[in-house]
Amino acid sequence: MRMRRFVPLLILLLGAAVIWYLMSHRPEVKRHAKKSRTPVVEVVTLQPTRYRIAIDSQGTVIPHTQTTLVAEVRGKVTAIADHFRSGGFFNRGDTLVTIDDRDYRNAVTIAEAELAKARVALDQEEARAEQARIDWARLGGDEPPSDLVLRKPQLASARAAVAAARARLEQARTDLTRTRLVAPYAGRVLEKQADIGQFVTPGTPLGTIYAIDYVEVELPLGERELEALDMPLARPGDSGEVEGPEVTLQSGDERWRGRIVRTTGAVDTRTRQQYVVARVDDPYAGGGQPLQIGQFVTATIDGRSLEDVFVLPRAAVGPGNRIALVDAEDRLRRRVIAPVWESRDEVVVAAGLSPGERLVVSPASFLADGTRVKPTAPETETKP
Repeated sequence: MRMRRFVPLLILLLGAAVIWYLMSHRPEVKRHAKKSRTPVVEVVTLQPTRYRIAIDSQGTVIPHTQTTLVAEVRGKVTAIADHFRSGGFFNRGDTLVTIDDRDYRNAVTIAEAELAKARVALDQEEARAEQARIDWARLGGDEPPSDLVLRKPQLASARAAVAAARARLEQARTDLTRTRLVAPYAGRVLEKQADIGQFVTPGTPLGTIYAIDYVEVELPLGERELEALDMPLARPGDSGEVEGPEVTLQSGDERWRGRIVRTTGAVDTRTRQQYVVARVDDPYAGGGQPLQIGQFVTATIDGRSLEDVFVLPRAAVGPGNRIALVDAEDRLRRRVIAPVWESRDEVVVAAGLSPGERLVVSPASFLADGTRVKPTAPETETKP
């Protein structure tokens, strides 16, 4: 019992001895002097260059000429050309639709007979008028003969009858030619709306076609973008088309070259934009994918050239058009620039910068103005 009283005291003494040993034999912590690290920034050396403005836009391909074919006479459709179907191609002068022409051929025959009859009547009336003049002269009348004596009214009526018969024949022949619907230009069928056996009347739609010699794309541009184009102005009395800058149209991996030929006549009051019209000749020429009507395309228009300007990466320009430069003492200096042109990836500056200055292209918004930095060239990615 006496030994149990001393057990807690022995435990406390043993614990104190262990703590004293650990404290007296702990490893000594070596203190290192704090080193100041200079921030590393990536810089590029600025040099003036020549910059060609590229203006981006988009639009939909439309035909420059689109025609809705309608019947001009009544009758039953008796023939349809093999190429008169949606997507079919045709040449100028091809017969696309034929309407039953028997009634119109008969009308021509009847009109020819009526004209011949009217001419005979005119010849007879001219003979009577000449005989009346001879008879009056033979009678030796002192007064000049009246118009009735010389049969002038009858002669005028006979001549009018001939003119009317000739007009009816011309109309009959015109109606006969209208039974054959002939292509007015080389093109393609957009929509077919008639077929064999269908009875049509004047004004009945037969189909829609469009010309394929060239297509157009209307491209919206803002005021600043229009000013960046070397676009000649159309004047009153001109045809409306000019020799504008070249444009590249793209859809997927396909590209087509065209040219801006005119601007639309007004500014859109809602968007404050104006449309320029791009023209692409022979859209079906070559072995590539043709431009299709209704196809959406993106466009890059060649703008005017800027001389002795500095082209900055978009990532190097911060809010408020602020950039960071590294001076001769390797200190960071902030500066505000005034861009003369901006694109998605580049900012173009004409003034406020000098050749040889070093532009910071890596993130540096956390560094204060005047901070000493360590400039280095940007790392270039190596492609496998």
